[in-house]
Amino acid sequence: MIKRITLSVVLALLLACLLTAAGVLGSFSPLIHIMEPGSLLCRRFFGSQFTGDIEGDMITTVIWLNVAVYTLLLFPVLLFTLKRIRRTETA
Repeated sequence: MIKRITLSVVLALLLACLLTAAGVLGSFSPLIHIMEPGSLLCRRFFGSQFTGDIEGDMITTVIWLNVAVYTLLLFPVLLFTLKRIRRTETA
């Protein structure tokens, strides 16, 4: 159980970092939409201080928020998938 949770956390963090990196590196192409969750949270919580432009001082905040959001989204999916794989192996 602990091994499955640890593996899910590590894979979720790795995939979240890859998704965020794809959004940062693709900031001049359609991949910029990958950065939208962090940008949306900045608009919601920082309101007047965030103009929607993810360059400058707010880019660090947007990047960290994206990593957190994607990790939280991917972790349960990976945990369930690993549980499902284990269940089919034993059957």
